[in-house]
Amino acid sequence: MKLISRAVGEQVVIDGHVKVTVKQIDDERIVLAIESSLFVPPYREEIIARRSDPQSIPETLTRSSS
Repeated sequence: MKLISRAVGEQVVIDGHVKVTVKQIDDERIVLAIESSLFVPPYREEIIARRSDPQSIPETLTRSSS
């Protein structure tokens, strides 16, 4: 796990094509904007964790990088 500090308006680029921008920081909430190509759909971790059947995980998350 990597920990990166960012202020409002600052960005992090992941793997050269996913850009995460900090939009707002409140007492208990951080708002992020995520920009990526149409080929990289976003999935929240808690949604994936709820799925107990590996067959229900979207194919884009189970594909190997080969």
